[in-house]
Amino acid sequence: MVSFSILLISVIYWVVAFSYQEQDTILDAHEYYYYSKMVSSWEIPPDTIKIKEDLINLKMMCIIHTDSSFFWNYPKDFFPERLDYTSFSDSEFLGEMYDIDISRYVSFGEIGSYTAAYIDNEPYHYYLAIDYTPKSDLWIRFFPAAIMNLVFMIILYLVFRRYLKPVYLMRKRVTALEKGDLDSEIPIIGEDELASLSKTINRMIAEIRDLLEKKQLLLSDISHELRSPLARMRLLSEMLPEHKNTQKLKIEIAFIDDIISNILLSDKLSTPYSNLELVEINIDNLLAKVVAMFPNSQNNILITGKPLDLTIHLDETKIRLALRNLIDNALKYGGKNQPVEISILTSEKYLEISVKDFGKGVSKYDIKKITEPFYRREIHKDKKIRGFGLGLSITKKITEAHGGMLKIESKQGEWSVFTLCFPTTPLSI
Repeated sequence: MVSFSILLISVIYWVVAFSYQEQDTILDAHEYYYYSKMVSSWEIPPDTIKIKEDLINLKMMCIIHTDSSFFWNYPKDFFPERLDYTSFSDSEFLGEMYDIDISRYVSFGEIGSYTAAYIDNEPYHYYLAIDYTPKSDLWIRFFPAAIMNLVFMIILYLVFRRYLKPVYLMRKRVTALEKGDLDSEIPIIGEDELASLSKTINRMIAEIRDLLEKKQLLLSDISHELRSPLARMRLLSEMLPEHKNTQKLKIEIAFIDDIISNILLSDKLSTPYSNLELVEINIDNLLAKVVAMFPNSQNNILITGKPLDLTIHLDETKIRLALRNLIDNALKYGGKNQPVEISILTSEKYLEISVKDFGKGVSKYDIKKITEPFYRREIHKDKKIRGFGLGLSITKKITEAHGGMLKIESKQGEWSVFTLCFPTTPLSI
């Protein structure tokens, strides 16, 4: 818009200036004509008394000389050290252009800093000068163009705003959709193509809402149908007589139940259409509850640093799940030589909870991939460690849902650190 405005002003100025220039050139031709007539009236040899009267009347200065010598000047102090005359235009060109008969050669130019004219009246040469600098009328030419441009821009803005308002409303609606708003609609303006597009988007969002509701209902039904036989299997396993495979059966049942829970949670966290249940929680209490989820491994978990009486607004259930996934992975893959370390770092803007293990580490390639759903590193695929590649994916989604991020650092063969970073300011939902 700015470039267009500059271009428009330039075009308007050029048109206005060109019209003035056309008028100025023919007036210059007239001036050449009258200058030649005036000098002719000064006779040969020049009548200096008459010349002086004309010069006083016209407020001009004059130098007269022949081809060989100086003849006369007025006033006495007007005599430049060098008669260095520069010509800009002459009567031959303009007289021919406008078919005006100018009897003597006349040109306009400068002598030093003076605006001057030269008239050839052989054998005498006349240099007339005026000690006057005209005021620039650029602002007079620019001001109307600027006003016209401003009016044009206002009209153009109002027209574009009226025509493109549906586009603005669509963009606003898409932004709301990204944040999980499936209920509001785009107001329909007019009956043109943009109005038709707005109706199509409204219909599409309604279909998305319907599909999501059906999907959630389907997943809920599937979850119920799968968990019912699992519950019966768990009950029956408790009633079975002791056998060497009884414990293995219970582990398998729990594993299938975990698969169902993680798949359902992963799907729920993949969309922005679920709300967080934010509550004020104490970080020390949170860590204690998470560690208590590993009754058989508490000796292998170490919380470093001093206790912090720190509270923050988080979804406690989801954060406990995220930390549980990190600690579970650290216990599985971190080796047995050193305990898993949990540390807390606070700053003005962020709270960081880090889980560090001392296993074989993670390669740079795997760091980029391990947060993807169902991704498992090659070194773990042939081992007996159970998993299905959803833990870190869910952890990452939970952290990002809180406006935070999951950071992963590792030194192969020595350690890995997984850090949950949360903003300390309450998240607005």
